[in-house]
Amino acid sequence: MRRSISSFLAAALLATSGLTVAAAPAEAQSYRQQQRFVERFCARNPGARDCREFRRDARRWDNRRYQRWYRDNYRQDRRDATTAAIFGLAAGAALGAAAASSGGGYSSSQAQRCAARYRTYDPRTNTYVANSAGERRVCRL
Repeated sequence: MRRSISSFLAAALLATSGLTVAAAPAEAQSYRQQQRFVERFCARNPGARDCREFRRDARRWDNRRYQRWYRDNYRQDRRDATTAAIFGLAAGAALGAAAASSGGGYSSSQAQRCAARYRTYDPRTNTYVANSAGERRVCRL
């Protein structure tokens, strides 16, 4: 009985020690990945305050410090890009609406002259269908 209990405890001890040994390389690899990520960021942004701190004592950066750095720096870049994209779309929509309301850059008298000259004239696009090629051309009257 004692022999079976001691062999069971030895097996349990061996199994748990194997788990901790297996977990250590994954944690070390995660730390190396985080360190490489910060190094790449600092290569692109050499004047960043956190990069100076990282170069001075990178070994003291634990996971909590890395997560704070990631939130403060990297996520800010994403927010800036998102803000710029939204602003660009809004500006494009405003410019498109202004161009559409201006009538395409030609006057109503030009539209009247083109309509009188060409039967296939389209005032929305300021084009007509040419007799020779059957393609649409811009009216320049």
